Amino acid sequence: MTMKHTHEAGRSMIEMLGVLAIIGVLSVGGIAGYSQAMSKYKVTKTTDQVQTMVTNIRTLFAGQRTYSGLETATTAYTMGIFTDETYNKDSAKGSNAYGGDIDLTVSTNGRKFAISYNNIPNDDCVRIVMSDWGDASSGLDGLVVEANTGSSDANVAADSITFSTVKHGEAGGFPVGLGAAVEKCNNDDLNRITWVYR
Repeated sequence: MTMKHTHEAGRSMIEMLGVLAIIGVLSVGGIAGYSQAMSKYKVTKTTDQVQTMVTNIRTLFAGQRTYSGLETATTAYTMGIFTDETYNKDSAKGSNAYGGDIDLTVSTNGRKFAISYNNIPNDDCVRIVMSDWGDASSGLDGLVVEANTGSSDANVAADSITFSTVKHGEAGGFPVGLGAAVEKCNNDDLNRITWVYR
């Protein structure tokens, strides 16, 4: 009787560790890529939503002298300023891509309105603030960046504008540079960005 020896081949421990290391590196890269893609998506979504709301508000109030009546989210939803995507029916509030509220406020004289987005992380805040929001001719009066602490007020925002279109091209004006955006968006808490329009 002859005995046959078969040679069994398998992966060595070192080869398996190498495969696991490669899988780990690819996983970390995939998670980082996904995180960056979601961040870019939210910034783009925020930019589009604000521009759409401003257009809708200005169209609706084109024949009016003031923006009176714009103060409640329910009214804004009924008037088509908020969409199903930006309005939470359960809480009757505006809702943004970051899980925060969208606040609409009107100045005391009714001639300015403000749109505030809450819960914006620092990195995304910088990208949003540096976006091209226009100039004074587009009706933009200013942009306020502050710590996410409570509700917004168009009167306060209009009186304490962080970046102003009046100083276009100068320090503190539009377009907002990287250094200024990083400085303003560097809150321990999340940020609130308020756009003030006339």
